[in-house]
Amino acid sequence: MTPPQYLFVYGTLRRNRHKQNHPFLIACDYLSSAFMCGELYDIDGYPGAIARGTALVKGELYLLQTPETTLSVLDNYEECAEHFPQPQEYIRCEIPVRPSDGNTISAWVYLYNRPLNGLMRIHDGDYLNYLREE
Repeated sequence: MTPPQYLFVYGTLRRNRHKQNHPFLIACDYLSSAFMCGELYDIDGYPGAIARGTALVKGELYLLQTPETTLSVLDNYEECAEHFPQPQEYIRCEIPVRPSDGNTISAWVYLYNRPLNGLMRIHDGDYLNYLREE
């Protein structure tokens, strides 16, 4: 049996105000809110997270029901599939995240992969909160 695979999202793929999954995540089960260690930046009307430091980035944890299909769609959405030119803006990595139950779980996440020069850091690590304050 294949072990379960998880996805952590922190920006535009998070659930809407009606608590509905993003259309790309229909084949995924929302599990809980979650955090990753890292920093969050406003790229150009969308967020980018990097995995460094001790600050937290807030997001959501999903169980992937069809990992290959969902990750393929997301790789194209995040423009990090093989056919996109290098250096790609995002890379998909598996990192530890902490869901609301306090445990640590390994999940796929799309991390920003370009220089941070001139980008605004979102200090509270919550992109949806940042949008409300804008």
